[in-house]
Amino acid sequence: MSSEGKVPFIHVGAFLVSELDPIIAFVNAKGFALTSHLSDIERSEMRAYMAMIDNILVNAELYLAWLDETVSSEVTRPRYGCPYPWPLNWILPLRKQSEVRARLSSNGWKDKNMKQVCEEVRICCQALSERLDQQQYFFGDKPTELDALVFGHLYTLITTELPVGQFADIIQQFSNLTNFCKHIEEEYFKD
Repeated sequence: MSSEGKVPFIHVGAFLVSELDPIIAFVNAKGFALTSHLSDIERSEMRAYMAMIDNILVNAELYLAWLDETVSSEVTRPRYGCPYPWPLNWILPLRKQSEVRARLSSNGWKDKNMKQVCEEVRICCQALSERLDQQQYFFGDKPTELDALVFGHLYTLITTELPVGQFADIIQQFSNLTNFCKHIEEEYFKD
């Protein structure tokens, strides 16, 4: 985690860059562009899919982590508070939960129930599955920022053990998405 508490992050020499868009800008400034093979229309389409992930998967993950009482009490609050001494280990998770509730309230997610949230996740996965189809990556044979973003979210949801597993169950209904995650893991993260 970065010094600001943000993920993802990269540490390159004297530089510590956190969050996806600043990382992309940093890497592009160094002469590496994952989207150079895309047309302007494809880049716009990629950004639309990234916005969908931010609007659906990120909110769904926040809902699950902080508003689902079982996950919040058994996993999220203890993990969030564990680096801090008492009473901060109780106060800071409650403050964070309040911040997340406010964010989800402002964008209409706080009043959803788990069934509605799961349906949003299913719709998002359906759109991603249709875009990926049988390709190796979302835009052909080369990875883009979208591939990194999708992998980060889906792989985490599939592999993190939680007391409830609805999101993982939904993702696993889309075999091309689970195969995509396996491919990325084997290609880039295996020794």
